[in-house]
Amino acid sequence: MRLTAISIFVLFLGNSIADSNFDNCKVQKSQQNDPQVTALILARGGSKGIPLKNIARIGNQTLMGRTLDTINLFGRFNDVWVSTDHALIADVAKKHCAKVFKRSPEFAKDETASIVSVQEFINQTFTSPIVALIQVTSPFLREKYLAKAFDVIQNGKHCVFTVTRSHKLRWAQTNGRILPLNFDPEKRPRRQDWSGELVENGMFYMASKDLLIEGKFQDEDCGIVEVDKKDSIDIDTPEDLKLVEFLLAMQE
Repeated sequence: MRLTAISIFVLFLGNSIADSNFDNCKVQKSQQNDPQVTALILARGGSKGIPLKNIARIGNQTLMGRTLDTINLFGRFNDVWVSTDHALIADVAKKHCAKVFKRSPEFAKDETASIVSVQEFINQTFTSPIVALIQVTSPFLREKYLAKAFDVIQNGKHCVFTVTRSHKLRWAQTNGRILPLNFDPEKRPRRQDWSGELVENGMFYMASKDLLIEGKFQDEDCGIVEVDKKDSIDIDTPEDLKLVEFLLAMQE
Protein backbone atom coordinates (compact mmCIF):
# COMPACT_ATOMS: atom_id res chain seq x y z
CA MET A 1 0.00 0.00 0.00
CA ARG A 2 1.69 3.24 -1.14
CA LEU A 3 2.03 5.81 1.64
CA THR A 4 2.47 9.35 0.31
CA ALA A 5 2.91 12.53 2.32
CA ILE A 6 -0.83 13.09 1.98
CA SER A 7 -1.81 9.63 3.14
CA ILE A 8 0.58 9.86 6.11
CA PHE A 9 -1.21 13.05 7.10
CA VAL A 10 -4.53 11.20 6.82
CA LEU A 11 -3.35 8.76 9.48
CA PHE A 12 -3.57 11.56 11.98
CA LEU A 13 -7.00 12.90 11.04
CA GLY A 14 -9.27 12.94 14.04
CA ASN A 15 -12.02 10.93 12.41
CA SER A 16 -9.76 8.28 10.88
CA ILE A 17 -8.28 5.19 12.52
CA ALA A 18 -5.30 3.69 10.69
CA ASP A 19 -3.28 0.67 11.68
CA SER A 20 0.21 1.86 12.54
CA ASN A 21 1.76 -1.51 11.68
CA PHE A 22 1.74 -2.28 7.98
CA ASP A 23 5.11 -4.05 8.07
CA ASN A 24 3.61 -7.33 6.86
CA CYS A 25 1.56 -5.76 4.10
CA LYS A 26 2.47 -5.92 0.46
CA VAL A 27 3.13 -2.46 -0.93
CA GLN A 28 0.69 -1.32 -3.58
CA LYS A 29 2.47 -0.60 -6.86
CA SER A 30 0.46 1.41 -9.37
CA GLN A 31 1.54 1.09 -12.98
CA GLN A 32 3.09 4.21 -14.45
CA ASN A 33 0.11 5.30 -16.52
CA ASP A 34 -2.60 4.06 -14.16
CA PRO A 35 -5.49 6.33 -13.21
CA GLN A 36 -5.31 7.50 -9.60
CA VAL A 37 -7.97 5.50 -7.75
CA THR A 38 -8.81 5.02 -4.07
CA ALA A 39 -10.55 1.75 -3.16
CA LEU A 40 -13.31 2.05 -0.55
CA ILE A 41 -15.39 -0.60 1.21
CA LEU A 42 -18.46 0.42 3.22
CA ALA A 43 -18.94 -2.06 6.06
CA ARG A 44 -21.30 -1.05 8.82
CA GLY A 45 -21.86 -3.39 11.73
CA GLY A 46 -25.64 -3.29 11.82
CA SER A 47 -26.63 -5.67 9.04
CA LYS A 48 -29.85 -7.50 9.87
CA GLY A 49 -30.30 -10.45 7.47
CA ILE A 50 -26.83 -11.79 8.28
CA PRO A 51 -25.41 -10.27 11.50
CA LEU A 52 -22.00 -8.72 10.80
CA LYS A 53 -22.43 -9.82 7.20
CA ASN A 54 -19.27 -8.09 6.00
CA ILE A 55 -17.11 -10.42 8.08
CA ALA A 56 -19.23 -13.55 7.68
CA ARG A 57 -17.06 -16.54 6.90
CA ILE A 58 -16.90 -18.58 3.74
CA GLY A 59 -14.64 -21.52 4.42
CA ASN A 60 -11.52 -20.15 6.09
CA GLN A 61 -12.02 -16.56 4.93
CA THR A 62 -14.29 -13.67 5.79
CA LEU A 63 -16.11 -11.94 2.97
CA MET A 64 -14.13 -8.79 3.66
CA GLY A 65 -10.84 -10.64 3.83
CA ARG A 66 -11.57 -12.31 0.51
CA THR A 67 -12.31 -8.96 -1.13
CA LEU A 68 -9.30 -7.19 0.35
CA ASP A 69 -7.00 -10.02 -0.68
CA THR A 70 -8.19 -9.63 -4.29
CA ILE A 71 -7.72 -5.86 -4.13
CA ASN A 72 -4.20 -6.28 -2.74
CA LEU A 73 -3.27 -8.88 -5.36
CA PHE A 74 -4.51 -6.48 -8.04
CA GLY A 75 -2.11 -3.97 -6.52
CA ARG A 76 -2.93 -0.90 -8.62
CA PHE A 77 -4.98 1.25 -6.23
CA ASN A 78 -3.35 4.29 -4.66
CA ASP A 79 -4.79 3.34 -1.27
CA VAL A 80 -7.40 1.03 0.24
CA TRP A 81 -9.89 2.05 2.92
CA VAL A 82 -12.69 0.45 4.91
CA SER A 83 -15.36 2.74 6.34
CA THR A 84 -16.95 1.12 9.40
CA ASP A 85 -18.57 1.81 12.73
CA HIS A 86 -17.63 -1.57 14.23
CA ALA A 87 -14.40 -2.57 16.01
CA LEU A 88 -14.39 -6.19 14.83
CA ILE A 89 -14.75 -5.13 11.21
CA ALA A 90 -11.98 -2.59 11.68
CA ASP A 91 -9.68 -5.32 13.04
CA VAL A 92 -10.31 -7.55 10.02
CA ALA A 93 -9.66 -4.63 7.68
CA LYS A 94 -6.30 -3.87 9.30
CA LYS A 95 -5.23 -7.51 9.16
CA HIS A 96 -5.75 -7.34 5.40
CA CYS A 97 -3.73 -4.15 4.96
CA ALA A 98 -6.58 -1.64 4.66
CA LYS A 99 -6.74 1.71 6.39
CA VAL A 100 -9.85 2.30 8.47
CA PHE A 101 -12.16 5.30 8.42
CA LYS A 102 -14.35 5.68 11.51
CA ARG A 103 -17.88 5.88 10.16
CA SER A 104 -20.22 8.17 12.08
CA PRO A 105 -23.39 6.61 13.57
CA GLU A 106 -25.57 9.01 11.57
CA PHE A 107 -24.11 7.55 8.36
CA ALA A 108 -24.43 3.90 9.44
CA LYS A 109 -28.19 3.55 9.82
CA ASP A 110 -30.35 0.94 8.08
CA GLU A 111 -31.82 3.62 5.84
CA THR A 112 -28.54 5.38 5.00
CA ALA A 113 -27.88 5.37 1.26
CA SER A 114 -24.43 4.21 0.16
CA ILE A 115 -23.78 7.46 -1.70
CA VAL A 116 -24.21 9.43 1.54
CA SER A 117 -21.65 7.27 3.35
CA VAL A 118 -19.24 7.66 0.43
CA GLN A 119 -19.68 11.42 0.62
CA GLU A 120 -18.89 11.37 4.35
CA PHE A 121 -15.63 9.56 3.55
CA ILE A 122 -14.71 11.95 0.72
CA ASN A 123 -15.46 15.04 2.78
CA GLN A 124 -13.23 13.98 5.66
CA THR A 125 -10.40 12.09 3.95
CA PHE A 126 -7.86 12.93 1.27
CA THR A 127 -8.55 10.59 -1.66
CA SER A 128 -7.55 10.09 -5.27
CA PRO A 129 -9.56 11.82 -8.05
CA ILE A 130 -11.43 8.55 -8.62
CA VAL A 131 -13.04 6.51 -5.83
CA ALA A 132 -13.97 2.85 -6.29
CA LEU A 133 -16.77 1.58 -4.06
CA ILE A 134 -16.27 -2.19 -3.84
CA GLN A 135 -18.88 -4.51 -2.32
CA VAL A 136 -17.69 -7.41 -0.17
CA THR A 137 -21.02 -9.15 -0.75
CA SER A 138 -19.84 -9.91 -4.30
CA PRO A 139 -17.47 -12.75 -3.37
CA PHE A 140 -16.31 -13.43 -6.93
CA LEU A 141 -14.60 -10.09 -7.46
CA ARG A 142 -11.65 -10.80 -9.74
CA GLU A 143 -8.53 -8.90 -10.74
CA LYS A 144 -9.56 -9.04 -14.40
CA TYR A 145 -12.72 -7.04 -13.70
CA LEU A 146 -10.77 -4.36 -11.82
CA ALA A 147 -8.23 -4.23 -14.65
CA LYS A 148 -11.00 -3.68 -17.21
CA ALA A 149 -12.41 -0.87 -15.08
CA PHE A 150 -8.99 0.82 -14.92
CA ASP A 151 -8.81 0.59 -18.71
CA VAL A 152 -12.20 2.30 -19.02
CA ILE A 153 -11.09 5.15 -16.75
CA GLN A 154 -7.76 5.40 -18.55
CA ASN A 155 -9.65 5.77 -21.84
CA GLY A 156 -11.39 8.91 -20.63
CA LYS A 157 -14.57 7.86 -18.82
CA HIS A 158 -15.15 9.39 -15.38
CA CYS A 159 -17.27 6.50 -14.13
CA VAL A 160 -17.60 2.77 -14.65
CA PHE A 161 -19.71 0.06 -13.03
CA THR A 162 -20.30 -3.67 -13.30
CA VAL A 163 -23.17 -5.33 -15.12
CA THR A 164 -24.29 -8.83 -16.01
CA ARG A 165 -25.98 -9.70 -19.29
CA SER A 166 -29.48 -11.12 -18.95
CA HIS A 167 -31.67 -12.85 -21.53
CA LYS A 168 -34.74 -13.09 -19.32
CA LEU A 169 -38.10 -12.07 -20.75
CA ARG A 170 -39.67 -9.67 -18.28
CA TRP A 171 -43.34 -9.05 -17.49
CA ALA A 172 -45.24 -6.65 -15.24
CA GLN A 173 -48.66 -6.97 -13.63
CA THR A 174 -50.67 -3.75 -13.89
CA ASN A 175 -54.36 -3.37 -13.00
CA GLY A 176 -54.90 -7.09 -13.28
CA ARG A 177 -53.20 -7.35 -16.66
CA ILE A 178 -49.88 -9.06 -17.46
CA LEU A 179 -47.83 -6.99 -19.89
CA PRO A 180 -44.45 -7.73 -21.51
CA LEU A 181 -41.72 -5.24 -20.72
CA ASN A 182 -38.83 -6.04 -23.00
CA PHE A 183 -40.17 -8.09 -25.92
CA ASP A 184 -43.06 -8.61 -28.29
CA PRO A 185 -44.91 -11.88 -27.43
CA GLU A 186 -45.73 -12.32 -31.12
CA LYS A 187 -42.04 -12.15 -31.97
CA ARG A 188 -40.37 -13.87 -29.06
CA PRO A 189 -36.62 -13.43 -29.49
CA ARG A 190 -34.37 -16.46 -29.63
CA ARG A 191 -31.46 -16.23 -27.24
CA GLN A 192 -28.93 -16.47 -30.05
CA ASP A 193 -30.62 -13.62 -31.94
CA TRP A 194 -30.83 -11.21 -29.01
CA SER A 195 -27.97 -9.45 -27.25
CA GLY A 196 -29.99 -9.32 -24.03
CA GLU A 197 -30.06 -6.59 -21.39
CA LEU A 198 -27.39 -5.25 -19.08
CA VAL A 199 -28.33 -5.58 -15.41
CA GLU A 200 -26.42 -3.71 -12.72
CA ASN A 201 -24.95 -6.25 -10.28
CA GLY A 202 -23.34 -4.04 -7.62
CA MET A 203 -19.87 -5.61 -7.59
CA PHE A 204 -18.19 -2.21 -7.79
CA TYR A 205 -18.62 1.38 -8.92
CA MET A 206 -15.78 3.72 -9.86
CA ALA A 207 -16.56 7.41 -10.21
CA SER A 208 -14.92 10.80 -10.03
CA LYS A 209 -15.10 12.65 -6.75
CA ASP A 210 -17.03 15.44 -8.49
CA LEU A 211 -19.74 13.02 -9.62
CA LEU A 212 -19.96 11.41 -6.18
CA ILE A 213 -20.22 14.78 -4.47
CA GLU A 214 -23.17 15.50 -6.79
CA GLY A 215 -24.80 12.42 -5.26
CA LYS A 216 -24.40 10.06 -8.23
CA PHE A 217 -22.42 6.90 -8.96
CA GLN A 218 -23.30 7.04 -12.66
CA ASP A 219 -24.30 9.32 -15.48
CA GLU A 220 -24.83 8.88 -19.23
CA ASP A 221 -21.09 8.98 -19.92
CA CYS A 222 -20.15 5.93 -17.82
CA GLY A 223 -18.39 2.84 -19.04
CA ILE A 224 -19.26 -0.70 -18.01
CA VAL A 225 -17.47 -3.89 -17.08
CA GLU A 226 -19.42 -7.01 -17.98
CA VAL A 227 -19.18 -9.70 -15.29
CA ASP A 228 -19.69 -13.37 -16.06
CA LYS A 229 -23.04 -14.61 -14.81
CA LYS A 230 -21.35 -17.21 -12.61
CA ASP A 231 -19.40 -14.43 -10.86
CA SER A 232 -22.32 -12.07 -10.32
CA ILE A 233 -23.78 -13.60 -7.14
CA ASP A 234 -24.60 -11.05 -4.44
CA ILE A 235 -24.83 -12.29 -0.85
CA ASP A 236 -27.89 -11.08 1.00
CA THR A 237 -29.20 -14.13 2.90
CA PRO A 238 -27.74 -17.13 4.78
CA GLU A 239 -28.82 -19.26 1.82
CA ASP A 240 -26.63 -17.14 -0.45
CA LEU A 241 -23.66 -17.87 1.81
CA LYS A 242 -24.30 -21.61 1.56
CA LEU A 243 -24.58 -21.38 -2.22
CA VAL A 244 -21.22 -19.58 -2.47
CA GLU A 245 -19.58 -22.16 -0.20
CA PHE A 246 -20.93 -24.91 -2.46
CA LEU A 247 -19.66 -23.18 -5.60
CA LEU A 248 -16.22 -22.65 -4.10
CA ALA A 249 -16.07 -26.30 -3.09
CA MET A 250 -16.91 -27.29 -6.67
CA GLN A 251 -13.98 -25.21 -7.93
CA GLU A 252 -11.45 -26.90 -5.66
